[in-house]
Amino acid sequence: MNIHAKRIKDLQKLLKREKLDALVLARKLETGFFTGYPLEGPVMLVSRSSAWAFMPKMLLADFSSKVNFVRASAPDSLPEAVSAAVKENRLKRTAFEPETESYLRGNLWKKRGFLERKGLSACLRSVKEGEEITTVRRSCHIAAQAIRILKPRVRTGRTELSVALELEDVMQSMGAKGPSFDLIVGFGPHSALPHHETSERRLKKNEAVLIDFGCVYRNYCSDITRTWFHGRPSEEFRKVYSVVAGSHKAGLDSVRAGVKTRAVDAACRDHIAAAGYGQYFIHSTGHGVGLEIHEAPSLSTRSDETLKAGMTVTVEPGIYLPGKFGVRIEDSVLVKKNGCEILTRPSETHSV
Repeated sequence: MNIHAKRIKDLQKLLKREKLDALVLARKLETGFFTGYPLEGPVMLVSRSSAWAFMPKMLLADFSSKVNFVRASAPDSLPEAVSAAVKENRLKRTAFEPETESYLRGNLWKKRGFLERKGLSACLRSVKEGEEITTVRRSCHIAAQAIRILKPRVRTGRTELSVALELEDVMQSMGAKGPSFDLIVGFGPHSALPHHETSERRLKKNEAVLIDFGCVYRNYCSDITRTWFHGRPSEEFRKVYSVVAGSHKAGLDSVRAGVKTRAVDAACRDHIAAAGYGQYFIHSTGHGVGLEIHEAPSLSTRSDETLKAGMTVTVEPGIYLPGKFGVRIEDSVLVKKNGCEILTRPSETHSV
């Protein structure tokens, strides 16, 4: 069966479990996931037994030639066509996902009596299979190889911005479409800011370098962070780096199918807390990564999700000492039955 047709079947099974009659989808990310058609425009309606796609006339011939498992049409009004199909097929419990809709369209669906249901398509996207895994693996490999190439070029006097731009160029030269988010390059005290905005600050001798980056390859994202010391590391930096590296290993060692995501967070967080740096670990341990850079599941203290084989998630503990430096080590990993595959570190070892 076509992978996209299978995804629609999986969604139909989910609708039955959730006691819903249908789901309407309008964002390109979701419609593309379920059809393989990558353009903006189609609005989908998926019921327990059928799937429709309504779109502008200029897309109909192309869509129909590529997607033969969805009923496609080009009505004058897409919302009216969705509503008519809902009424005609007596789909009383039709839902939409508020997190994927615009404010205006979300209000429109609510006025039509549609129900709000979060995360239905996201939970299906969280588990990768087949070519998806191959593509995510390639995206991560590009990022891991790119930082190896770039690292020797990060020298005294270079600006954070110049490093970020060159890293983007290196990844694109290896086949990436572009960065998966605005790359974060932090020198010295800037490395202590987890979401630092890359600037024109120049690298000085004997200070930390933190680079958080990733790329998009065939629509799938990678996410990786590397930290090192430019010059001779202080004893404090060595200690903090060692603690973060130990936390990172503890997190990786805990990743396997059937484990609660909060348990991975706890493994990382407890290691850092035991070393006396608990107050300086100021974000969650990780998140899913795929078609979006942040997607389900969340690896945090408040998460009650369970890891499944095929999920791709990040493990990224960190310690941030304000005004001094920060250390974060992040890898994207593939969850397996008895452990995980590190996607962003094919043969690399961490060193200060």
